[in-house]
Amino acid sequence: MSTELTRAVVTGVLALLTAGVIALVNSWISTRAGIDENLRDQRLAAYPELWKATGAVPRWPRTQPTRSQLQQLHESYRTWYYSKGGLFMSESARARYGDVQELLDALLQRSPDATGPLTATAYTDLMQTTSALRTAMTQDLDTRRRRSLLQRWQRTRWHHKAAVDAQLRIKRTATSSPFEAGAKGE
Repeated sequence: MSTELTRAVVTGVLALLTAGVIALVNSWISTRAGIDENLRDQRLAAYPELWKATGAVPRWPRTQPTRSQLQQLHESYRTWYYSKGGLFMSESARARYGDVQELLDALLQRSPDATGPLTATAYTDLMQTTSALRTAMTQDLDTRRRRSLLQRWQRTRWHHKAAVDAQLRIKRTATSSPFEAGAKGE
């Protein structure tokens, strides 16, 4: 075979291989985009219920949840997780959900006989931990802004800090009563 013919055959084969690889990558990207959009739709259907439930501990105006109200909240989060939305949470949102549940559990275990509302410190801890969960849900839905590589890196750092902060709040619960003194029989 002549050099020119060999070069043409090799070029043609390389072009076909390149086109095949590009087609596979495009197919993977299209499939992945479809999965991501479907997952976002599932989250859009599930997250509003949890978002609404987190309103029990808002930043403004503050409420005065009692132990029994926190027990109901703890259980309603669990019900939501297993019946509606836990399956669709990202790893980060799942971790923030776990932080909230762990803190609620620590608050409830620390003062099993409490009848008064949360102390200001315990309320702030729970409010900040719950706020981190809401932030993670907005990130899952990309309702605030689209992701770039820099934003992904920033989110990773933020979630690491949120996890550390949540663990500090949970540990703080062990050193003082998280509920104010309340009337007996409440």
